Amino acid sequence: MGKYLEGNLGRDETVIYEAKMSWFPVVVRFVLLTPLLFICFTVMYGGLTYDIYLSFLFCGCIIFCFLLPAIIDVLCTELGITNKKILGKTGLIRTYVMDSPLNKINNVFVSNGLFGKIFNYGNVIVTTAAQSYKYRFVSDPNFFRAAVMNQIDKFDEEKIKKQAEEIAAATRARYG
Repeated sequence: MGKYLEGNLGRDETVIYEAKMSWFPVVVRFVLLTPLLFICFTVMYGGLTYDIYLSFLFCGCIIFCFLLPAIIDVLCTELGITNKKILGKTGLIRTYVMDSPLNKINNVFVSNGLFGKIFNYGNVIVTTAAQSYKYRFVSDPNFFRAAVMNQIDKFDEEKIKKQAEEIAAATRARYG
């Protein structure tokens, strides 16, 4: 369990499901970007000459700049469902935190492209009455969405059951 999830559990609260982040988008970006940049810079410098070291260095810097946001998203994102709420955190320097009770969740959207459908990852967007929260590169996002919806149903059923028990107890106390 992630540090954020573990540190923000309330009384009588347990983690039902913790979403995992997919490294596949980072790997795909690296695999597609590396040969393309290397070819571009070797052609630009007129073939394989002594400037190849400069090409490697420049390619490495560009690859790092393009991969860094995806790496930060994968390493710095936590998303989980407890029996009472949804917890989420994303970002390294500017962090976005979501701590929303299940009865305040309006909807959970899943979006994924072609590679996301093939390799089972995508974006999860959780909407509340106040704001929308987007989590990128979530592994098995449809399972996460289903788990949230199931937990919301259980939460509502437990709430109704508790209210019914309280009404029954009050009725017994009043009428004997």
